[in-house]
Amino acid sequence: MAEECFPGIEFTLPAQGKLEAAREIGRRCGNAWYALNPKALPSGFPDSLAPWSLRCRREWRFGLVSGWHAAKDAAPPPPADSLYSGTLVGYARVSTQEQSTNLQLDALARAGCGRVFSESASGAQRERPELARALDYMRRGDTLVVWKLDRLARSLKQLIETVESLEGKGIGFRSLTESIDTTTAGGKLVFHIFAALAEFERSMIRERTRAGLDAARARGRVGGRPRSLTGTDLEMAKTLLANPELTVEQVAKRLGVAPATLYRYLPGGRGGLDALGE
Repeated sequence: MAEECFPGIEFTLPAQGKLEAAREIGRRCGNAWYALNPKALPSGFPDSLAPWSLRCRREWRFGLVSGWHAAKDAAPPPPADSLYSGTLVGYARVSTQEQSTNLQLDALARAGCGRVFSESASGAQRERPELARALDYMRRGDTLVVWKLDRLARSLKQLIETVESLEGKGIGFRSLTESIDTTTAGGKLVFHIFAALAEFERSMIRERTRAGLDAARARGRVGGRPRSLTGTDLEMAKTLLANPELTVEQVAKRLGVAPATLYRYLPGGRGGLDALGE
């Protein structure tokens, strides 16, 4: 990180009180950085901090964060027209043609939606033409409004992905039933929590999967798709099945496959030997 980002700031530490001085320098850097970058803190350290001790660099970073947030808190709020002050656009969905969107349409109208898109589509259906039309219609500063969260997405993962996509386009999101509004600080916090929970769930699934595979390997089993039978395997299967004292399950076990795999090659069990060329 170049020192040019912090004009007029001296990075020389005194002989005494180095930690306090480092923190104060960091605070001044945070103020200066906010003036140039009000959206995010910097990463790394200026080159002049290379001779500093680790504790001094930590104090500088602490001061930087404090100074940046202090400058942010002291800054005047942005003008209202730069926030989500555009059109409220409603989206209503039912799963079947027999169901009615009237309840949702009434709620969206009461919420002040100037335009509403509605359709009949299953929650599991990825293609939703009316939702695509709504998103194409909306512009930065608009807000998408739904009656209930499950009208927009079928799963937490899909919901988070959709709302994050909206946020990336500068579009807000409101759900009337759950009183969630991402145009407010509280609503954003709720979705940050949702995203953290979704990532935690994915991590737990991966951990359980790895633990299950490790346990299976410890018992001599290998996870993954069932292996297929080679030509040699089929010849061995024919030879073994010619012995009436062996069952299909026993033959499958000797070949190291599941009985269902063997039955795929011998749909009729022993009667499938004819299909194998007997």
